[in-house]
Amino acid sequence: MEDVKEKLEARLVHLKPILSAAGRSIEVARVEPPAVTFRVAGFCTGCACSSSYKESLEELVADTCPELTKISFIEE
Repeated sequence: MEDVKEKLEARLVHLKPILSAAGRSIEVARVEPPAVTFRVAGFCTGCACSSSYKESLEELVADTCPELTKISFIEE
């Protein structure tokens, strides 16, 4: 389970500085296969950018850890 979290965090590492500069953040909060929960902060709720980052994270999970099929978000 820790390997899965590490794989996902490794895929996010290049995004974190870019997001941080814009006052945003993403981290893997919890992995309990087949579920993963991301903690996200600084994104608009209900606008186009909100659905865009969720879709991008869903694609990242599908590419990196296809065994994770349930993706949820904690929005701060």
